[in-house]
Amino acid sequence: MQFSNAVQSNLEAFASNMKMPFTPQQDGSLSFLLSESGELTFTPVNQGHSLVVSLGRAATSHSMNRNEAFLRKAGFRPELGNNLHAARSKDGMAHLAVSYNAVQLSPALLEQTVDFLIAEMDKL
Repeated sequence: MQFSNAVQSNLEAFASNMKMPFTPQQDGSLSFLLSESGELTFTPVNQGHSLVVSLGRAATSHSMNRNEAFLRKAGFRPELGNNLHAARSKDGMAHLAVSYNAVQLSPALLEQTVDFLIAEMDKL
């Protein structure tokens, strides 16, 4: 699935502002490996008219208390005006994600979201 023109233009502007290449994968997603922050991925959904912004990083702690605290990050976040999703994968990766539709998007919102996801991961 590819991004719609509206979503793609916002992603291209975001990538340009961040000095990152805009090179979608075969599945239509766009991924960046950030040296200090983890893997940032933009995935098209809803026939490309929406996207999921996610950040995945190797978990630094596997204690039950830390896992529960991480998963409690999920829920509506006023800073984003949207729901934050949190998950742990079987391989020990921690993932945070937010979805937006094309109407909500702007390069500034994408940058704010990425900054938010990185800051939340840094709290782990």
